[in-house]
Amino acid sequence: MSFAPRSIETRIATMTLVAPGFIEQRYRYGARIDLPGFAENKLARLELAKGRSCVMLSIIPKDMDFDVSVTGVDHFRPERDQDTLRALAVVVNDNMAEMVTKLFFSYFPTVFRTHVFDGEDEARVWLEEQIVEIASEEA
Repeated sequence: MSFAPRSIETRIATMTLVAPGFIEQRYRYGARIDLPGFAENKLARLELAKGRSCVMLSIIPKDMDFDVSVTGVDHFRPERDQDTLRALAVVVNDNMAEMVTKLFFSYFPTVFRTHVFDGEDEARVWLEEQIVEIASEEA
C-alpha cells in the first residue's frame, strides 16, 4: 500500500501528514498565532491523524507574531484523555519564540513527549527516535 502526503491549509499554517503518524505544522511567515488560528490548526491535526497516534513537528518562523492570550490556555489538555499526540518537536528560529514555547510547556506540562529545537534536522531525528521508542513500548 502506498502513502500519499496530505495537507490542510489553515489561516496561519500548513498542516501536512508527511508519513503515516507524522504531521508537520509549518506556521506561515507574517501570520499571527492567535487562539482561533491555534484551534483551527488543532482541528486540522485531528483530521489528518484520523484518531491514530502521531508525532508532530511544529516549525515557527523567525519573528513570528503571536497573541499573548495563546500562552494562557492549556491547548493540549484534551490530549490527556487520548493517545493521539505522542510527541511534539517545536523548532524555533529566535530567542523570543524559544522563551515563549518553553514557558508555555512549564505552565502546562503535557502527557506526551515535548522538546524545543533550533534546527529542523535535529528535531526530525528526535521525532524518529520517539516513534521507535513508542512502538517498542506498545509491543
